[in-house]
Amino acid sequence: MNKKRFKILSIILSYILFISVIIISINAVVPDKNLQVLEPKEILVKKVDNNFSRDKNSVYEILEKDNHDSKSEEFKEEISNIKVVKDEIKKKDFRIQFASFREKQKSLQISSQLKEKMSKMSIGINLIVKEVKIKENQTFYRVISEMKYPLRKANSECEKLKRNKIRCIIIKS
Repeated sequence: MNKKRFKILSIILSYILFISVIIISINAVVPDKNLQVLEPKEILVKKVDNNFSRDKNSVYEILEKDNHDSKSEEFKEEISNIKVVKDEIKKKDFRIQFASFREKQKSLQISSQLKEKMSKMSIGINLIVKEVKIKENQTFYRVISEMKYPLRKANSECEKLKRNKIRCIIIKS
């Protein structure tokens, strides 16, 4: 009987505490009607027009001329870099990589499993195992596509494979 009274008393006290917190927070958030609002009577920030004249020898003209020359050179260099990158992207220099292992046997095994899985899904990508030597005399055997693709085509093919739950990445060959 005492446990029930204690439970009921604790529930009632928690509700009273909750209601009192709500009332206090409402009083803190809702302002009084008699509260004064301070408004500025005069403009605090004044707009001033700039009447500087720019002649041939002014500091502004010299600075702008130097910046313009350096920016135009940087811009020309950037455009040539973009053209080089675009040319590289259009070339068929990219392959799709599916796996990479240190053991050739494991790479061959995964390659045959992937070929079987892709043939069931009607995906026509031929796979090869390529030996790659990495620094410190490490040899890896990559399972990659036999065919080379332009970057966009390689990305779209890889996305199709990912939708079919086949992991892949794009590598430059």
